[in-house]
Order: sequence, then structure tokens, then C-alpha cells
Amino acid sequence: MKLNVFIKSALALLLILMAGICGQKAKADTVPYFMLINQSSGKALDLIGGNMANGAVTNQWTADYNGPNQRWALSPTPLSNHFKLISWVSGKAVSVSNNSMSTGAQIWAWDFTGDDPGQEWDLVDAGNGWYYIRNVHSGLVLDVANASTADNAMVQQWTNVGSPNQKWRLQPWGNYNIKAASGKYICCQGGGTAGAANGATIIQYTYENNPWFKWLFTSEGDGFYGLFSLNSPSRVLCVDQGSSAAGFNCHLWDYNPNNVGDQKVRIVPKLDGKYKFYFKHDGMSWDIPGGSVNNDVPLQQYPDNANSWQEFTLERADSTTQTSNSIFSVAASSIPTPVGAGAISFRVMNGTNGAYPDSQIYWGVLGINPVNGKWSYLDINGNLQPISAALNDAAGHLVKNGVNYANIYSTISQKQWVNMPKLTSGRMFISTGSPCYIKTYDTGFAGPDINNPADPNRNIYFDFIEFTLNDSGYHGNTTRVDMFGFPLQHRLVNSSNSYDHTVGENESETRAGIFSEYQNEVPAEFKSLGTVQAPYRIVAPIHGSFAAGQPNANYFSSYTSISTQDILMGVGGAADPNVCAAINRHVYTQPQSTWGTVSNYYNAAPANYYAKFWHPHAIAGLAYGFCYDDVNQQAAYLEVGSPKGLIIRVGG
Repeated sequence: MKLNVFIKSALALLLILMAGICGQKAKADTVPYFMLINQSSGKALDLIGGNMANGAVTNQWTADYNGPNQRWALSPTPLSNHFKLISWVSGKAVSVSNNSMSTGAQIWAWDFTGDDPGQEWDLVDAGNGWYYIRNVHSGLVLDVANASTADNAMVQQWTNVGSPNQKWRLQPWGNYNIKAASGKYICCQGGGTAGAANGATIIQYTYENNPWFKWLFTSEGDGFYGLFSLNSPSRVLCVDQGSSAAGFNCHLWDYNPNNVGDQKVRIVPKLDGKYKFYFKHDGMSWDIPGGSVNNDVPLQQYPDNANSWQEFTLERADSTTQTSNSIFSVAASSIPTPVGAGAISFRVMNGTNGAYPDSQIYWGVLGINPVNGKWSYLDINGNLQPISAALNDAAGHLVKNGVNYANIYSTISQKQWVNMPKLTSGRMFISTGSPCYIKTYDTGFAGPDINNPADPNRNIYFDFIEFTLNDSGYHGNTTRVDMFGFPLQHRLVNSSNSYDHTVGENESETRAGIFSEYQNEVPAEFKSLGTVQAPYRIVAPIHGSFAAGQPNANYFSSYTSISTQDILMGVGGAADPNVCAAINRHVYTQPQSTWGTVSNYYNAAPANYYAKFWHPHAIAGLAYGFCYDDVNQQAAYLEVGSPKGLIIRVGG
């Protein structure tokens, strides 16, 4: 989360109030706002500097979802024959400077007069959800001068030549309620837990101020968007079975970036102020069957027609807190380009829902610098600094129980994005409320040891990710092999935005909820793992009652002669990844040809029910619950060549 999100939000509110007092703008709280993103540069139309004067320049700037200068209300003109674009900040309209008819005329903001065609625009379909934005007076279109990719590059009007620097997509900003022509609202049937489950039917229903009525639009490539439910932030509205048949219901399902297109919609604004939504995979429209006005009527897909029940109203919801806290709210196009060959831009987001401020969420990155082969840590400026024993006593070092420790940490309040160069054998330690206490040496470091009752991190809330960033790209994962500290989401985006995957616990999961669900869902042998080091963590079996000499030390003995400890650690008789995975999943005695059938996993004891627990609570069911959980691609693992952005979200 940005250092200045709260400051910016307060400033935006102040500007809104000032504009209202001055009579410059009248904005209902539910008015939909959009960011206008250019296809060529990936940057957004921006009221430069938040200038509220007539003639303020509107150029392009790096897309910033939390930046009020990039929010524009798209609404019909008074005669409902064209569109106007009104700034969130100033209430002024996107206009052609001096009402010019010439190519190259600057675009600026000016008081909306209501009858000036130089302030009126048509949206011309450019394919795949992109639009040319054509001025009614001149017939010319919005154009980034010289196809520049620089911040503050001039946005002008120009003859439409069909080039990418003339194409724009409409990124909805904020959370939305979506109203059908019946006056009912689109929501997840059953609400609460039922409305958050895979397969929950999408229906229309009388409005309620609940998260299962609220939706977040995220960019899914070109001008297509995923609709994430705020009741289950890792699940999206899609067509049942991915069908291309007319009349199929819509339901909620785990987000899959490689879906056939049934999880992606194109938004088409209408001149009556409403919107149509079309699925990418088959081009069909959202449809309320027969225009019914009843509750519990499912949302379906149907071929486009002129019926009013295929049009919907977007109403911006009353809260954007969840929007800015969601890992999916970060537009891939807004990720800064990393500096240096093979580098990546990364950020850590605060998803603790107010439990911790940004200044109390710490991160520290350790790994081997491939340039010199030395163990190093990453500083806030994106530089790798060598570690050593002397670092424990350096200026600013940490102290706990009279012992000095190296201070390798930054907080997310210090900087939103950090540039990270290539690093091998990397670990990112994340903690809340306090940094971790780690001893550094000339040849490595001593990380937290949760087996040691005297370890200074036993009473610290922490977690970590593992990764390597090298010539072939980024390779990393969240892990529950040792423990669970708090929910983590891990998102990776490549330089072309064609790879955009997220793993980790579902965003709807809370820390307290995980602890409670764990006790309710695992058998008796595994329950103590959730209490032995509570409230700080749930430990893996090998760190609890399944270790040698403990009550469950021979847990797997009725199933195999391989020791329980070897099975849990993937060593000795269980060193073969496939054997280790098969025993943990209780498919070892089945024909080996069936070991890849996921539905057979964990169906009987003995099995690693600690590992099983994490899968249904994770995005797309992927989790690293034991050392070889990557067998058959079940692990929360991400890798891509030419990486651009890494985002880690800390849940609360």
C-alpha cells in the first residue's frame, strides 16, 4: 500500500468538498468513474498536478489506481447524444483547447457549458474493448503525441489512423453495485459463506448493503475485465461450465487467468447512462431472463438484442477500502518498469484491515548476489548490501533480550515500489508489529527457528516467501511447509502483462478465521498444531506432535515402513518426490498410474491433513503444504521469464 494513500484520500476528499462549495461540480456519491488507459503507453489520462483552473493540461501519466487526478466520470451529455468526461478533482470537462479544429491541438480541462461540441465525445469501437475517443466538433480523436511513453507526454487531437496511441480502455475505478433494469441488484445468491463459495449462482435481488452485492473490475488484458466479488475477492463472475450456449446461468468461481474468456467481460457505455456487458469467449450479453422483476432470478448470457433487460446501471459503492487493499486492484499497466537486466519491481501491500498501519509491516530480503557471490540484503533503494557478522553491531542494529541483530528491514510506509536486482536463494521475511531478529554472518544468516523455545522470533508474527530471480526469470512461492503466520497472496506479472498469476490464501480468509477453520476441519491428531505456538502460528507436523519422540511420531506406520519423519521431511525412504507426495496424500497403495488424480487425494487416513487443509483455502486450490506438494502441480508456485512486477499482500 502506498505511503501516502491516506494523505491522498484526504486530499481528494478536501478537493471534492472545495469544488462543491465553489459550485464547480455536483457529483452523486454513486457516479461511476473511469481511468482512461492508453493502449500504446499503458499510461492514463491525467489532470496534471490536480490543477483546478480552466485550461489545466490533461496529458498522460503513469497509471495510479489511487490517484484522483486520473478519475473521470463518463456520462451522457444533456441531449443524451454524446458523452462528456468530467474530472473527479475539478469537476471540469475534457475539452479541445480553444475549440480548435486542427490536428495537434492540446487537450485540457474547462468548465462544462452543456452546449459546446468541443467538450462532447463519441466512443468508437476499436475492437477488443478498446475505443477511439472522437471529438464531436472536430471529428478528430484523442492521441498521445508521437506515441510517446513518457510521463506528461502531450495528449492532443489527431486524425484517426487506427494506431495504438489513439486507443483507450475504460478502467472502472472503485467498487460497484450493478443494478438491473428491474431495479434489483446483481449479487451472489445466499450471501455470506454460501455466496462466497465456488458455484454460487449470480442473481438479481433487492438491494442490501453487503459485500456480496459489491464488485471490483480488474484489467484482464486488452479492454476486458474480471468482476471480483468483494464477498470472495479471489473469485469472479463467470459463465457456468464456460459454456457458449445461450441461456446459461452465471455463477461465482475461482479466478483463472487462463480461462477461455467466460471470466472476462467487455464494457460498453450507452447514451442512456447504462452499460452493456459482453463475455469475451462467445460475445454474448448479460441478460435477465424475460426482463423479470422478481428476486432470485439468475443472471444469464444471451445473444445481444435491444431489450432493456440487457442493460445495467453502475453505481459506485460506498467504500473503496477493500478495492485499494486487494492485490487484484493493482493494474498490471501501473507496475513500474524495473531498472536493470532481469530486475523486478516489487511491493508489499497492507491487507490487515486496520490491524497494523503501514509503518508496522516490515519486510527484509536476503539472498546471494550473483554478481559477487556474496550473501546480501536488499535496501529500500533497491541496492544489494553485503551482510556480515559486523552488521549485527552496525549503526541502527536491533536489540532483543540484550542481544544485537542486524537491521535489514524496511516498512511498507517507506516506499510503495522497490526495484530488486537478480538474487538467488532469496527469502523475503515479512512481519507485523515488529521486525524479525536475524543474525547475519559473513557466509549467510541464521533465520527464525520455531523449534527453539528461546528463539527471539517465537513471539513475533512473521511469514516468508522463497524465490530466485535469475537469467531465466522469477521463480517463487508462498509456503506452508514449515508454518502459517498470516494469510499471504503472491502475484507475478511479466513485462508484456500476458502473464498475471496470483497464488496464496484466498483474500477472504482472515488470520482469526484460518485458526478457527483449522480446528474445525482437521482430525484430532492434527489439532494441536494450531495451538502449540498460538497465537503466533500454526506449525507443520514435523514441528509439533509428529516429531520423533512425540505422540504422533509413528502416525504413518500402519501405511508404510518408511518413518513418519522421513515422509514429512522428504528424506530417506521418502526422498523420491513422487513417493513422498503419494504417501502424504494417501494414494501410495493405489496403482501408480492414478497418483495424479487429484480427487483421490486425502480421502482416508493416514494422510497429511495439515497439508490438505491449505488447498481449499487457497487461490485455485494451490498450496505448498509439504515439501513435495509441487508434484502434479499442486503447489503455490509462480515462475515466468522477463518478469516485471511482484506483489505480496499481507492479510489480517
